[in-house]
Amino acid sequence: MDQLWKGMNSIDGNLQIPFVPAKLRAASAKYNSSLGRHWPPFLKDISEWPGLLQNKTRPYAVEREGYLLLNEGEQYAIAIESETEVDSFCVFFKTGFAEEVHRAVHLGIEKSLDDPFSETTHPLQFYTKSYRHSHLITPLIENFKNSLPVLGSENLWVDEQYQNLIHALLNVHQKISQEINTVPGTRPATREELFRRLTVAYEYLHAYYNQNVSLEEVSKVSCLSKNHLIRNFRHFFKRTPHQFILEKRMLEAQRLLAQTESSVTEISLSIGFDNVSSFNKVFKQRTGLSPRMFRKK
Repeated sequence: MDQLWKGMNSIDGNLQIPFVPAKLRAASAKYNSSLGRHWPPFLKDISEWPGLLQNKTRPYAVEREGYLLLNEGEQYAIAIESETEVDSFCVFFKTGFAEEVHRAVHLGIEKSLDDPFSETTHPLQFYTKSYRHSHLITPLIENFKNSLPVLGSENLWVDEQYQNLIHALLNVHQKISQEINTVPGTRPATREELFRRLTVAYEYLHAYYNQNVSLEEVSKVSCLSKNHLIRNFRHFFKRTPHQFILEKRMLEAQRLLAQTESSVTEISLSIGFDNVSSFNKVFKQRTGLSPRMFRKK
């Protein structure tokens, strides 16, 4: 299958599906729209272990069953730390593919019949960010990845997967656009820029949830005043920055308690608590159980 590429080297022109067996690997790539069958925008799925991806100076922590969506020309580097083999999956769309589908959907069948192959002159930019598990996207990615060994040589099947996936990504994109329109602001460009900066804050907190970050630190990274950061972060993500970090820590604590043999103290320190007493108190408040009782259930 000439569309498949294995390993963690620089991308040189194929659909990338890297398998990472080492404890820690890193890769970097720049998307080249003249190579390969389907290229930008780029979607990367981490299904077994979270990965930390870096785009210029911005970190993206991609959760299990989550994915990162980037646009053409954006660079990234990935670092995955795991004692076991890690499976990640990358999909590239050819230049203009998203615009082609977007145009067909919005034109409707009648206009599309009149001119089915015309090209749009307006490039489509997706929102560059990490995305959590989605009932729209995750099943499509899993089916694509799991069926490739059997059906990957069938051009019609592969093209159908790209069509299904870009349709779903466009639906997610439209929902985000609708949310952005609810933000106070007279100009669309102002709302777009505010969302972009809030996304920087979100990604920073997501990547460094296990560190003692300050509001001033996040404010500087996102180029937002503390007041605007807290108020608009709550509007978009339905929680304050601190509530977001606590939620992330508790989810990771539950995973570690259920899937590892690490001690409660080790877990509390690894997710950013200074002492195990504080961790025990917060964990019980959130789950109704102590960490030890949660592990036994």
